[in-house]
Amino acid sequence: MRSVAKNPLMSFMDIILEARDISFRFDRREIFQGLNFRLRRGEIYVVLGASGSGKSVLLKILSGLRAPEKGSVEIEGIDLSTGSRETIHALRAEMGFVFQDAALISNMSIYDNVALPLRYHTRLGEAEVQARVSEKMTLFEVDRKFDRSIPALLSLEMRKRAALARALVLDPALLFLDEPATGLSTEADRLITRVLKDYQQKGGATILVVTSEWPSAFAIAQRIGFLENGRIVAEGPAREMEAEFNKRIQS
Repeated sequence: MRSVAKNPLMSFMDIILEARDISFRFDRREIFQGLNFRLRRGEIYVVLGASGSGKSVLLKILSGLRAPEKGSVEIEGIDLSTGSRETIHALRAEMGFVFQDAALISNMSIYDNVALPLRYHTRLGEAEVQARVSEKMTLFEVDRKFDRSIPALLSLEMRKRAALARALVLDPALLFLDEPATGLSTEADRLITRVLKDYQQKGGATILVVTSEWPSAFAIAQRIGFLENGRIVAEGPAREMEAEFNKRIQS
């Protein structure tokens, strides 16, 4: 990532994110115990798991939005639990987030939602903010008639398009996406897959997706991991994992 000094060993290993021995409980139910995970720089990795397998919780832990009960998460060699406030803030400026319900700020217009990361993390003038917001909203075909509407007035599909525009507005090096295809039309799903793959290929971004939508997973992923019983039970190149998945559903 551009604004944070890299750990030489992590760069050599080409690992941008590593989780070690993650344990987590929710309502006394054990979600993860001893989970380990590595994300390579510049790849699109999809965690594929059934509903209720803990995918959303895992994404929040890996992105630092939720702390594990045990274990550690490092991004660029920086431990998210011990890094300084300034260092974590710099990391955040290099990340984009889209969560399952889009998580747009409910009392803020669609335009202001997309512009928010620019206003928070940069000192750009409003003309440049407007240009960047317009670029990303156009990329995801967000209907501009909704610029001044609040999220509740939009469909789930349009909210997700806006959330993706917001996630990319800083041109982040690392993207975290929770069920980006759920609730979308086939046309929208294909558009988003195409845009994200193009973004990754042109800029070398790293993209981590969690989903239960296996057709979308195999369409976008370079590597896939199966999440079962609180662990990544198998992982590998997308083509190999698609063959493995087909064996599992046929058995």
